[in-house]
Amino acid sequence: MQFNEKITLDERWLFTVLIIAMSAFIVLTFSMRNGHLAEFDQNVLHWFHKIKNRTLDNFFSSLTWLGSLWILLPLYLILILTLSHYFENVEKFLGIGFWGAFFTTYILKYRLDRKRPRFFSTINELPIDPSFPSAHTSQIVTFTLLFWLMVHNGSSLSDNLFTGVLLFIASGVALSRMYLQVHFPTDVIAGALIAIAWSCIAILVIKSGGLA
Repeated sequence: MQFNEKITLDERWLFTVLIIAMSAFIVLTFSMRNGHLAEFDQNVLHWFHKIKNRTLDNFFSSLTWLGSLWILLPLYLILILTLSHYFENVEKFLGIGFWGAFFTTYILKYRLDRKRPRFFSTINELPIDPSFPSAHTSQIVTFTLLFWLMVHNGSSLSDNLFTGVLLFIASGVALSRMYLQVHFPTDVIAGALIAIAWSCIAILVIKSGGLA
């Protein structure tokens, strides 16, 4: 079965979402660079600092690893090896979406070179790479969204549970980056927008028969 036959999303809708995501990212980046969202960033991180407790420390410290490339790369390879037996073009779909988001995130990180937040103490050491956009968020949102598009089949109870689990994982990792005080909220939003944009690009390329 051709993989693009499984995805029934309308191309005009995908283009609309892609343009909105890219436009929102540009506006967000401009606002961040000019300090327009500094108060928003600090207020959100202050709220996470106020709810800090040992249980949440352990929970978010563990959950955040699901957005790491050390976890997602083996899962990525497993998905390709497993689903390629059922659908053609799965490796292209995953490759375009996941690696497109990955390289875009890291190019922008070092291009924009935003320092990590230092308002409050962190549970672990601050990562050494720049802060904007959040790579953990970009990677987990891209991975879960692409996985959902490949496997989701309808609105049965099992499909709804599957969707709920993926949504919990993606949102949990995104929240963990702020709770752990290693990312600004705007970093996390930017990572999610990159993930959405590249997921749309992956679908559009495959549906158009590109990279044949």
